[in-house]
Amino acid sequence: MKKVILILTAMMGFVILNSGFTSISKAKHKTTKAKFAMVNVTATNSTSDGVYVRLENNTSGGVYSFFIPPNSPGGTVIGQIPENGDVYTVKLTSTGGAHDMWVYWEHQSHVTGLTVSGMSIGCSSCAKINIFN
Repeated sequence: MKKVILILTAMMGFVILNSGFTSISKAKHKTTKAKFAMVNVTATNSTSDGVYVRLENNTSGGVYSFFIPPNSPGGTVIGQIPENGDVYTVKLTSTGGAHDMWVYWEHQSHVTGLTVSGMSIGCSSCAKINIFN
């Protein structure tokens, strides 16, 4: 009886050790691609009109569309874009009258639309839009 238990124990040990090494040697490695961090696109709209925002990525061809609701307080998050140095064309279109529109470094007064090309807005301090007056 002792010999049978000893043989069974040895066989179980062999099976456990063999299966443990087998699973380690057959393990598949998973490769993950790095993702860009996302940046919040923020806006302020002190007018009673909404504003449509279209960001066209001139580097990758991607398009992002957002809407700034009327009377949005400062720092309202309207969407996200990848944090990178890609160049964008920014298009703003008012749903109502003319307003002062400001995107990063470009500002125009009393317009119903604003289009600006060549903006690298993929940083948290760059992706800001202000609508007023």
